[in-house]
Amino acid sequence: MVENLKKVLSILNQQHKEVWLFAVLKMDEFVDSWSVIVSAPWVNEQNRDSEFTGLIGLLRDSLTKEELSSVVRIVFLGKNDHLIQELLKKKTGDIIKDEPINGNKIHEGYIIESNDSLIWQPNSLFKETTQS
Repeated sequence: MVENLKKVLSILNQQHKEVWLFAVLKMDEFVDSWSVIVSAPWVNEQNRDSEFTGLIGLLRDSLTKEELSSVVRIVFLGKNDHLIQELLKKKTGDIIKDEPINGNKIHEGYIIESNDSLIWQPNSLFKETTQS
């Protein structure tokens, strides 16, 4: 599933839709199901429904039937959300195993992308990141 989610992220990047965080987690009571967690500057109250529909389409096109049926929720959260802030402390490629994060029990998780330094310029086709 992780490799197929990397393909989804690649498509988003091609669409100039970079993310602060893109992760898949088995958490809380959903021990055998995945939650796809996205924090992105291009999602707002006005376009949330259409972006959600677009993401579902990408997931349908990229995941196998088995992988898709194991996804129980897809969530867009703001960068300032407490869970996102804790997950942004992880690096791209990190694996989470049986770890409490912000009051959530993460049974298993994969950080597909963690990019806290992304600077969003909504009127530009080009986004910049800060150098660390």
